Amino acid sequence: MKGRTLILLCAAMTIALLAFWGRPRHSAPRTEPMEESPAAPVQTDVTQPVLPPVEPSVVSTEPKSSTTNIVGRLLQGEEVPRLTDEQIGPYLAANRRSAGSLLAASRVTGDKAWLLEAMEKYPNDPRVNFVAVFKSGSPETRRQWLEAFRKSAPDNALPFYLSALDAFKAGNLEEAVTELAVASTKRQYQDYSLDFIQNAQEAYQSAGYSEAEAKVISSSELPLPQLAQLKQVGRNIADMVTTYRQAGDEASAQALLQMGMTLSQRAGSGQSFLINDLLGIAIERQMLGTMDPSSLLDNSGQTVQTRLDELTKRRDAIKAWGKQAEGVMPTMSETDLANYFERMKTFGESSAMQWLAEKYGTP
Repeated sequence: MKGRTLILLCAAMTIALLAFWGRPRHSAPRTEPMEESPAAPVQTDVTQPVLPPVEPSVVSTEPKSSTTNIVGRLLQGEEVPRLTDEQIGPYLAANRRSAGSLLAASRVTGDKAWLLEAMEKYPNDPRVNFVAVFKSGSPETRRQWLEAFRKSAPDNALPFYLSALDAFKAGNLEEAVTELAVASTKRQYQDYSLDFIQNAQEAYQSAGYSEAEAKVISSSELPLPQLAQLKQVGRNIADMVTTYRQAGDEASAQALLQMGMTLSQRAGSGQSFLINDLLGIAIERQMLGTMDPSSLLDNSGQTVQTRLDELTKRRDAIKAWGKQAEGVMPTMSETDLANYFERMKTFGESSAMQWLAEKYGTP
């Protein structure tokens, strides 16, 4: 893909993001430094260099060739189009410059000024807090936004897991365990991906892109910095489990192991995208790696090694699905592309891929 990672929240996305799990252990997520605090004023002169604007394609009634639909063009290395201020203006006006529309404007234009406006106007919106946490350029600023995130989404486990990671990095193991314990009691896990995708889709459609193009583009290169950080939390938990076991404190080791299993379920289950399944698999494997492979997991008689084998098969199946779909999607009509992405958002990526297999014969 010409040296860049194309992130499509579809099977093609899964293939591209498989490279994510192969990164060096300490590679950093994709972030952009930003020093603004929750109370920072809007800096209207702050901009981010963006790609040259790409005009919406003219919708044609003629059949598209197998290499010209939006997925095919992106897979061949075409850059994701960015909107200009003129193009995004009507969308912002129609949505009264809401928090969601400002976040979408920042993403589809590449201009940080829209994010700064959202941060000033909506400091208590959990979506704004979530984005700001990963755009913060210092630990102090990140901590401010994490605190805001915890308050704005008190039932969401995600900010508590991120707080645990910061505590691990600072060497505050007791605080990290406390944050993990709190996270395990929360009823929700939410990263707002579907909301971000929907708002971006509406922005592109407002600018004149077709429904299919808007759906594909809005799902392209969606920042997912939380994945690397949650995987690191899992690694930290596994390391602590091993340390407690070596010290003979099996009770503490078991308590942490359960927290790690809860993290794997939260991050991997009930989410719309297969990349979340891969994250859940990775974290569960980290937990199982601290155990005797021949030991029993539960009363079912399943051993740790049997479960590890199941997870490996699941991971390999996801890879295979992605490769198959990567070959099919560039040949799909705009109507089928739109249907695929709608099914993905409504029923989840696994269901959408089943539909794809039935329609196009991929196994």
